[in-house]
Amino acid sequence: MTNMPIIQTILASLAFAFSNWKKLVEVSVFPLLMALPLVTILPEMMGVLQAQLFGVGQVQAYPQFYQLYLLMFDYGYIAILINVYRLVVSGGASVARFGVVLPSIRLGRFFVLFLLLSIATQLPLFFISPLLIPLVYFFLIPFALNLVSIANDVPYKKIKLPARVQLSVFLIKLGVPSFLVALVILIGAEFVFWGAMIIIIYWMAISFALCYRVIVANNSAQNL
Repeated sequence: MTNMPIIQTILASLAFAFSNWKKLVEVSVFPLLMALPLVTILPEMMGVLQAQLFGVGQVQAYPQFYQLYLLMFDYGYIAILINVYRLVVSGGASVARFGVVLPSIRLGRFFVLFLLLSIATQLPLFFISPLLIPLVYFFLIPFALNLVSIANDVPYKKIKLPARVQLSVFLIKLGVPSFLVALVILIGAEFVFWGAMIIIIYWMAISFALCYRVIVANNSAQNL
């Protein structure tokens, strides 16, 4: 594979979201229930963080059970990704009702790779520069594609991509979210911010899974 059609993949991602919005809502029920407890205490947690980091207001203790709620939120986020990856690649029949994702070998493998990739993308914040985060994202794309594989019960394998294809995947997955973030900053409304965050989560999952489908289909055709 030497080329990834950027415009066509973006349009296909939009078309998939609009044509499958009911199924996307259904598979989000369980993940949203997992995330809800943290969302309810998020304003309180933000107040504590502002007090600790910037000296704004009185320093208070974190809400009770916040660590448990944080774990539930992470579980819900991973469940969203697994459900969307399966829905895009394998169809609606591959996803459990209401998007329930129970502990399993698949979930464990997904979590381990997800954790390693998350740590790798955050390293520039601690050692070098936040400006290098997009560069780290770019180099990790072949490894991150295995998240889609694992979600669809395909064993981990080394994925090799031409630089041009890798750049196209990077632009498709992160280009639209970057545009939305810039737009939110210009508007500055809080409800717009949360709406944009939800759109970004689903966009990155859907577009990345579609890129995976295109790559796998092209590689299979070349191997015939």
